[in-house]
Amino acid sequence: MKFRLLCFVIHLLISFFIAVLLLGLVFGLWYPAPLDKALGVAHIFLLLLSIDVIVGPLLTLIVAKQGKKTLKKDLLVISFIQLLALVYGVYIVAQGRPIWMIYDSGRFEVVQAYEAVMPPNDLSSTNVFHRSVTGPIWGAVKNNLPATIVKGDAYYRAELLQIYDDDIAATVSANALPLSILKRFNNPNKVNKILRDYPLADSFVPVAAAQRPIVVLINKKTGERLALVDLFPW
Repeated sequence: MKFRLLCFVIHLLISFFIAVLLLGLVFGLWYPAPLDKALGVAHIFLLLLSIDVIVGPLLTLIVAKQGKKTLKKDLLVISFIQLLALVYGVYIVAQGRPIWMIYDSGRFEVVQAYEAVMPPNDLSSTNVFHRSVTGPIWGAVKNNLPATIVKGDAYYRAELLQIYDDDIAATVSANALPLSILKRFNNPNKVNKILRDYPLADSFVPVAAAQRPIVVLINKKTGERLALVDLFPW
């Protein structure tokens, strides 16, 4: 029994260490808060991770027996299946990561990796709008779109986007909404608590996302984007 417990603990510690690394990758780099809530990744990924971390060591606890001839083979099979499930889960989460934050018509749209359409012969290393793995790239829809393009489809096409610059910042600032509106759709105490952390914020812009909208706080005078915050814009 001691041998089984030892194998279980070792497997559990290894699985836990890998899980911590993946949590840092997913929630620290790919889905920085509050984008994790806006895209609904937290519950799915944490459930997948917890099942994978628990099931693998439990299977080791069941099969581990000192002196067993097929022990190494059994442990390799368990580890392989666990790793396969983990890789698949991380791949799905990676495909849904937010890569672009695109401004158009008074709000930002979150574009996820699987939605992005790259131009033919695209070289991601040289294209400003690539499938970023270090957090979303901010930009806007170009002003003069081809007549054949439906405006709502432009968010997803790299060649129809322009990088966030001073001109875009000025447009964003001019159309930003007063902070008082936030108290209509959120608990006023929560709004006040968040705004205390960003004293330079004097307006906001809605952010539309797959699961729920959030807000980016703006300083109208400078056009600076101060923070993405977990508040409802409508």
